[in-house]
Amino acid sequence: MYKILISNDDGIKGPGLRPLIKKLSEIAKVYVIVPVRQMSGTGHGISLDKYKKVERVAKDFYIIRGGTPADCVKYGLYSFLKNKIDLVVSGINTCPNLGQDVIYSGTVGAAREGAMLGISSIAVSAAEMNATEYAHSAAATRNIVEKLLKRKKRFKNICLNINIPKDYKGIKVVPLGTRAYNENIDTITDKNGNYLYKLSGRYIFEKKGSGTDVDMVDKGYISITPLQLDQTNYELIEKIEEYN
Repeated sequence: MYKILISNDDGIKGPGLRPLIKKLSEIAKVYVIVPVRQMSGTGHGISLDKYKKVERVAKDFYIIRGGTPADCVKYGLYSFLKNKIDLVVSGINTCPNLGQDVIYSGTVGAAREGAMLGISSIAVSAAEMNATEYAHSAAATRNIVEKLLKRKKRFKNICLNINIPKDYKGIKVVPLGTRAYNENIDTITDKNGNYLYKLSGRYIFEKKGSGTDVDMVDKGYISITPLQLDQTNYELIEKIEEYN
């Protein structure tokens, strides 16, 4: 039987977690390691120097207090699940991870960690803001995972970023698009005169680009984008060498 490690960045109370566990348990042995709380926006951050408490909350279900999504995957794959996992699945996230969102996403960070350790990995997100229903996303993920597991060797060191809209028309394998935000930094001072800040902002427009993940999700398709670990711009290496 296949073995799947599930993590997320929404924590143990993430609304997409249990629907995902339920559907993937139909086709594989499932292990779950998640942060105890919401960790959105942590990207691929990991914890260094400090011990984090791991707690077993149910059979094959663990939380890490203060741990990041990438910590959860790293802990599982380096410790008791070493050499046992066929696929890492991160999600289901409560909103889309499209375009440059993948840089900041803890959901994608967890999946990337699996890919870095040589395990086929996917990051799954609901393609709507603050989704309230996850059954369709979980069912679609199950179907994709079932096909992927049969070809997992082809996807070693690759993270598939997947966004699933409601009433989707089909699946498109596409590159990343671009999303734009009107970002601000709100600042206040505390009683001691120290500055405190908080990031704020909202979507203002999307440079969809024909055939990108942003474009296809907007048109009602599931988007799948293969993300590779090597981010080197090889063309620019040659150009820079010409300047020397």
